Amino acid sequence: MILKAETIWPGRGRVIQDGGIKIEEGTITEIAPFKDITRGRERVQDLGKAILLPAFINAHTHLDLSHMKGKTGKGSRFEQWLKSVAKARAMMLLESRSIRRGISEVIAGGATAVGDISVSRKSAALAYKHGLVDSVVFCEVLGFDPADAQRKLDRLRARFEDTGGKKHVRLGISPHATYSVSAELFRGCARLAKQLDLPMAIHAAESPSEVEFLATGTGKLRELLDSVGMIPKNWQPPGKRPIHYLDELGVLKRSPLLIHCYQVDESEAAVIESRGCSVAYCPRSNAFFRRPTDSLQLLLHAGVNVALGTDSLASNDSLSMLDEMRFVKQRHPELDWETVLEMATVNAAQALGIRQGGALKAGLPADIVAIKPASAPALPSQILGEGSSVMFTMRAGHRLRRPVTSRGIFAKA
Repeated sequence: MILKAETIWPGRGRVIQDGGIKIEEGTITEIAPFKDITRGRERVQDLGKAILLPAFINAHTHLDLSHMKGKTGKGSRFEQWLKSVAKARAMMLLESRSIRRGISEVIAGGATAVGDISVSRKSAALAYKHGLVDSVVFCEVLGFDPADAQRKLDRLRARFEDTGGKKHVRLGISPHATYSVSAELFRGCARLAKQLDLPMAIHAAESPSEVEFLATGTGKLRELLDSVGMIPKNWQPPGKRPIHYLDELGVLKRSPLLIHCYQVDESEAAVIESRGCSVAYCPRSNAFFRRPTDSLQLLLHAGVNVALGTDSLASNDSLSMLDEMRFVKQRHPELDWETVLEMATVNAAQALGIRQGGALKAGLPADIVAIKPASAPALPSQILGEGSSVMFTMRAGHRLRRPVTSRGIFAKA
């Protein structure tokens, strides 16, 4: 099969006009101007004015929260939002349907892989089933009581030993956050990740209340944790900023994926870079809470590998990576367009350890997204401007189908 399109962007610094991509057994064998592609009896798909890009990779989401779309108000206090999410998760009866809804939005938005945080691990098998085979599902663990750390670790280990016989995507470990995981549990998770050779992901430096809580043990987050009885007796705040605290625990030696990092300062950005950590940055989710701070430029200036994620539909309008890129370009017009595209492709592949993703070149899987361009004279605006849309998402030469049934987006559980 040969895909023919008006424009192809294989990666930074290269644009092919009137281009072609030859695909054999799911792998790209040639990518060049169409006139230079070796042709035999292959079927040619002429996509007209389409723009072909490497398929996007969503570095961070929570597929199981997809049923919460539109059910939380923008501008909510972070602490109030945490309570509503915890309540909704506790009452959730149709988790598989919620995950399928999320997968459908991911595919519609041009991505072939996600970094998903899961409590139950159900998304690992469902992501594989629906073609997002390069994804990573991080099994989430919470526990602020140090006396309970070993029990939590034993249960976590058992989740990796019993996979239920189903094919699934790669698994990882996600100790939730600095305000919900004890120092003992953090260290234990890092040891377990090393023993089982698993990637890690941690929510970090997400809100001002998290920074205040770690520094002084006070604030709205402290009030929330007190109200649900999560603060153990004799607990004392570490008196450090989030990234410095994680580094002191030795957790950053595993180079975990750090999620959000909106509240970091220059010293923390330097630590993130020196430890080889990537950051999953979710700009629309940050805007959902109407936070005034945004550390994106600081992280990029420090040389941190920054990948884009959507976070969940509990704090975003869609799981579309095209929407996420469009937003970050609007919010940061000073960024060049290729930097924005890289954050959703090659940077995200690096963040999730996807060795053969994020670019279009011979020898790599044919993971491709076709974009219907916006009406604009220049390529950057054609891709990221208002009006562009995803025509199809392809994984290894096959167009991914969204999980839909006659009853709509919620596939049968």
